[in-house]
Amino acid sequence: MANLTQAQQIIDVLRRLQAIDDEIRDVREGRDAMTGNLERLHRVLEMRDGQLAEMRDKLSEAESWFTKKSGELETEKEKLTKAKAKLSGVTRSKEYVAVNREMDNIRKNLANREDEVKRLTGAIDEFRATIVREDEKVARMRQVADEEAQGNEAALGEMNATISGAEDRRGEVATQLSSGIVRRYAKIFKARDGVAVTGLTDGVCTGCNMVLQPRFVEQILRGSSIIQCPHCSRYLFDGSSHDADGNAIAGS
Repeated sequence: MANLTQAQQIIDVLRRLQAIDDEIRDVREGRDAMTGNLERLHRVLEMRDGQLAEMRDKLSEAESWFTKKSGELETEKEKLTKAKAKLSGVTRSKEYVAVNREMDNIRKNLANREDEVKRLTGAIDEFRATIVREDEKVARMRQVADEEAQGNEAALGEMNATISGAEDRRGEVATQLSSGIVRRYAKIFKARDGVAVTGLTDGVCTGCNMVLQPRFVEQILRGSSIIQCPHCSRYLFDGSSHDADGNAIAGS
């Protein structure tokens, strides 16, 4: 950079700093997207586990109700057996009619209990089958999550290594700038969606698409001063004097 002005050298360093920050941001976004997908899957699994736990609680309540109703059914059966035994020992017609009436009531209650137990049995069996199906779905989801976590482990390690290496390079590049410029760069980077350095094309800031005054354009083209866009505050460079990698071209 021997043929470049001091301002051009600083802008060149700022461009390299911006390129490294772009790299770090891109890798972080890829890493966050990867981990975010897995986190969402784990949240879904946690929700489904909670739903399954609630379903099992309801099943337990239904089974307790079934046990109670089955007990009531057995009680009605015992009543009917006793009534039959009682009827066999009846000798008077009035008593015979009364016992028969009692047996009719017992049979009605018994039929109701049997119908209720039958319906409960069907509902419980169906609910059990639903829980089994949901349990299988959750198991498959958990397997997918485990496989994705294992598959992502190496990629995440590489991404973290890339970020760490880029941060080291960034630190080295930043030492070539004054602390004041680094602080201003960081402030603009945060305020302007991660773009603190941008090109000037045909007198227009490519960051905010605003036209600059000719005196600013002249200073940028000559590289005589470090110019920030008066509209968006981004550092500006002459796009025609930088290569595709953002490095200043000597003598341009």
